[in-house]
Amino acid sequence: MTYSRSIALLGLALLPSTGTAATEISSPDQRIQLHTHAGNGEVAYSVEFNGKPIIAKSRLGVVLKGGAFAGPLVVSGSETATHDETWKPVWGQFSQYRDHYNELTLDVSEADAPQRTMQVVLRAYNDGIAFRYVFPEQKDLANANFDKELSEVSLVSNAPVAWYPASSTTLRNDVPFGKIKKPCRTPFTARLADDCFVSLHEATVVNSSDANLVLGKDMRTLRYSSSCKQGTGTVSAWRSIQIAADPAGLIESSLILNLNEPNKLADTSWIKPGVTLWDWRNHGGKADDGFVYGINTKSYLRYIDFASKHGLAYVLIDAEWYGPERDNSSDPVTCEPEVDMEKITSYAKDKGVGVWLYINDRALKHFDMDRTFSQYQKWGIKGIKHGFLGGGNQTKNAFSVEVLKKCAEYRIMYNLHEPNKPTGLTRTYPNYMSREYVNSMLDAANRPPATPSELSVFPVVHNLAGPVDRSCGLFDMDASIGRDKVHKQIPSTVVSQVAQCLVFPSGLLTLPDMPDAYQRKIDLFEFIKQLPMTYDETKVLEMEIGDHITIARRSGGTWLVAALADEDGRKLELKLDFLKPGLSYDVTLYEDAADSHYQFPGGWNKKDAAKKKMPFKPVKTKRELYQVRTMTVKAGDTVSAKIAPGGGHCMWIRPAK
Repeated sequence: MTYSRSIALLGLALLPSTGTAATEISSPDQRIQLHTHAGNGEVAYSVEFNGKPIIAKSRLGVVLKGGAFAGPLVVSGSETATHDETWKPVWGQFSQYRDHYNELTLDVSEADAPQRTMQVVLRAYNDGIAFRYVFPEQKDLANANFDKELSEVSLVSNAPVAWYPASSTTLRNDVPFGKIKKPCRTPFTARLADDCFVSLHEATVVNSSDANLVLGKDMRTLRYSSSCKQGTGTVSAWRSIQIAADPAGLIESSLILNLNEPNKLADTSWIKPGVTLWDWRNHGGKADDGFVYGINTKSYLRYIDFASKHGLAYVLIDAEWYGPERDNSSDPVTCEPEVDMEKITSYAKDKGVGVWLYINDRALKHFDMDRTFSQYQKWGIKGIKHGFLGGGNQTKNAFSVEVLKKCAEYRIMYNLHEPNKPTGLTRTYPNYMSREYVNSMLDAANRPPATPSELSVFPVVHNLAGPVDRSCGLFDMDASIGRDKVHKQIPSTVVSQVAQCLVFPSGLLTLPDMPDAYQRKIDLFEFIKQLPMTYDETKVLEMEIGDHITIARRSGGTWLVAALADEDGRKLELKLDFLKPGLSYDVTLYEDAADSHYQFPGGWNKKDAAKKKMPFKPVKTKRELYQVRTMTVKAGDTVSAKIAPGGGHCMWIRPAK
């Protein structure tokens, strides 16, 4: 990692006449003002954005087990600092990030027990604010176990509307605050005004539970709710509030990453983002030559052949390859009789393709990890997919980090397929490539598939937390439900499937279809082949939450652009003002056909089909209709296209030859 750094500490002593400490900081660009308040035994803060109040006085603090910091609090001192650093990630949506903030640290003690102290650290960035609690080692504080967190966010708005996770995978859309009833997961995104959006989340969750938000009776104040058991000499997770004038500003924000510690891995040369073929949804699928895919060596060699031919980085072998995954006796270094891992990995190496392996949480806990990862290293395994960790409590979060760090020791990348939130750890451990924290496209037979309108909500909810593994990229839209592991119909055009591969950032793009399906539409698959899965620059060109989104990502001189539309479709009129002036560019456009449509007849799963008294079987639809065309453009030109209902649009733009 290389960076430039400038830090200035501006220690402010207490004013001798009043005893008043420093009480406010602003963002470096002055658009955000963060004020702190101490009085009536409480510590609080408030925030202004572009000269307008957006967060009213909101309480800070945490009560520890045993009652520490429950009584009246006083601020005994403060210190301010500024930090400005540019750092380069191993991979990501940008080739570099600026970590620039002003910081205020409050020394807080109990009025009745002044020897017992904690610190509240607050930061103001150009894209939001954050705060955390520090518990120094001290004689009169045995531990820092949370009893009740007091952190509040009291939003100022006449009619706030929210989008937030109903679970780790599902959404609550466009919800007025008066209709929020249950504790909410994060990221919790809200529109306070036409020119002000916020998103509440957390960062650096390594040794605490995930936090939820509880809405108060005033229908404006959200309180963080979490649990944490730790000793003194520790810190809490960050509470983050991203702030932007529009949804695009939230997506382009680097606040969550910047709140995490710098890269802890000395050598990152083995960490390579990329595209992977994935076997799980293809079991029982029939290839064009009659071959039937399953859990066997012949199937995996076919995946490897296709990946090698088309320059894909990886093949991911999912569950059951080493036995029943939920059987505690299934040993993750053995193989089922029809799986020859030595042959598979040797063949993959010769073909220049990396192999990822699925491993269930039970196997990670019941078998020695060093033994397991040592064998994976001998096989040349590039990454693991950790399944069924479950939850998001402190124990499970800590175990995930333990596995992540152990993977790094053996130069193995990591993908957590469970409901634990991303909180920016990809900066600290860049072998952390993705998580399932989103409605994965074909997962769970009884989970409704994401609707076209929800696809432009995920980027400002689940995806604000970090990279997510949606397993998009299904090409066989009509016939795939005849396979063993495909439980539902997907409301999407095939071009939308391609566009989603760019819209949802991830270090690992997990493709769910058979090589044969991609080969049949190889001209459309060309766009996926171009995805480097790491970029120099990302721009949100157009967006309306729940309606549409258009994103452009640059790698070197090449731009890749993807657009998604809701159930109504839309007319795309995209001005190419992000291109470099004075150059001509060759463009390949991947588009819905004139009569493409996301709809399908019958039920979305077997249960729904039975309810509607319709068969659940492959039926020809208009989801797979598409066209590919080329043109030459320059900066400032406008590209016009029709996006079908539930459809998408993609462009591969590169300097003209």
